[in-house]
Amino acid sequence: MNAATKRLILIPTYNEADNVEKVIAIIQGLGLKIDLLFVDDNSPDGTGEILAQWAAKDPSIHLMRRPGKLGIGSAHLDGIRWSFDHGYAILVTMDSDLTHSPEEIPRFLELADGTDMVVGSRFNRPDSLPGWIWWRKWMTHTGHFLTSRLLGLPYDATGAFRLYRLDRIPRGIFDMVEYPGYSFFFESLHRLHRNGVTIREVPIVLPARAYGHSKVRLKDILSGIENLFSLGWRTRLDGASLLYRPSFVKEHDAPIAPEETAWDGYWTQRSHQGKWLYDLIAAFYRRWIIRPAVNRFLGAAFAPGDRILHAGCGGGTVDIDMARVMRIDALDISTRALTEYARCHAGNHELMHGSIDAIPAPDNHYDGLFNLGVMEHFPEERIVPILREFHRVLKPGKRIVLFWPPAYGASVIFLKWVHRLLHGLFRSEIQLHPPELTHIRSREQTARWLEQSGFRLREFAFGAGDLFTYQVIVAEKGAHMGNQGTHV
Repeated sequence: MNAATKRLILIPTYNEADNVEKVIAIIQGLGLKIDLLFVDDNSPDGTGEILAQWAAKDPSIHLMRRPGKLGIGSAHLDGIRWSFDHGYAILVTMDSDLTHSPEEIPRFLELADGTDMVVGSRFNRPDSLPGWIWWRKWMTHTGHFLTSRLLGLPYDATGAFRLYRLDRIPRGIFDMVEYPGYSFFFESLHRLHRNGVTIREVPIVLPARAYGHSKVRLKDILSGIENLFSLGWRTRLDGASLLYRPSFVKEHDAPIAPEETAWDGYWTQRSHQGKWLYDLIAAFYRRWIIRPAVNRFLGAAFAPGDRILHAGCGGGTVDIDMARVMRIDALDISTRALTEYARCHAGNHELMHGSIDAIPAPDNHYDGLFNLGVMEHFPEERIVPILREFHRVLKPGKRIVLFWPPAYGASVIFLKWVHRLLHGLFRSEIQLHPPELTHIRSREQTARWLEQSGFRLREFAFGAGDLFTYQVIVAEKGAHMGNQGTHV
């Protein structure tokens, strides 16, 4: 191992005043030339004050003090971000209660040259949990069984004794982690595993806690079970959402519109914040109901090899099949949505940042244009200007396909009742999706908008193929609209 490689040990603390000085003494006695970072959550027993004294006199010891108990997972995430920011290549994480023996650290470091991550495993030896009472052993083994079955993880996924090669692991994978509590451990390992990070295990012995007491509460256990099943279902229904892609970066001088901020906020909502079940149902619906309908209508309207604009692409889970046979330019006002789109699509697409009423493309550029679940989010007075912009960038005689929920659509009616139910239960205005301002109400209304924009209505479909979710509108570019302005 390169002697110049910066190495760090991360140790979160909460009420560990009896332990931290013992931990420091043992680690420093190993002669490893390694720094220490303690992340303390404002421990009432004075742990932070003890560590502050050590940090003041020893430059190899660092302290991050947080305002309160924010979760063990968020402590690890904050420590990992701090490690990246300060240029550390190797990070070891461990508990502060001496159940993780510091004497094991050299074994982790020995494996660091040949892998991206080392995980301490309690399941490779029959005597790994000496002194544990039966119900704690049962919970630990049950957790291992569930993470292996639901997430396909062959490793010890719930332990904190780990080594990360930060110089080999993309930082953005950690930024994707959603759960701040104990679920962090299996979620982070699952995301790293899914993104091709190489992982090795080292057997460890984990004795019963010798100092203090366990901080795991019943609600932590229940939350972990909920998060585990949620992540397992998401893996099966929308596995691409777990993949890392570098964040989309727009031009530095591009202004930030209020709509962009709002949509970025929508795409960064975490599924565990009261909407995970909705997200799972929506993922199933998109994959098995909506995507086949998209394939059918786009396959009829466009030809293989056509250059198509997905105007308001969102996360991109519905056009995966079409992107394999057509060239798709994905346009969205949200950089977060464009990042999500890239996760779902391996290639044959271009990401474009902008609004659908000011498309950054020349006139007569595309062989086709479509969107799904976009038009309803605009007020009625903006509909015709948007359609005219579609007309501008489309080649003569080519078509647009719009999947637009009607006022009589099943999803509109269903979500209206769901929101009423949630409001009645929780007495708050819970919004599972952004407001829908303009629904389709009739064929005549739609034809009038299209005619004002230079399109001829070719198909107006509504049926059981998508469980009566969308009014599908297929229109063809007709008369030239005159000088509407040219955008390049």
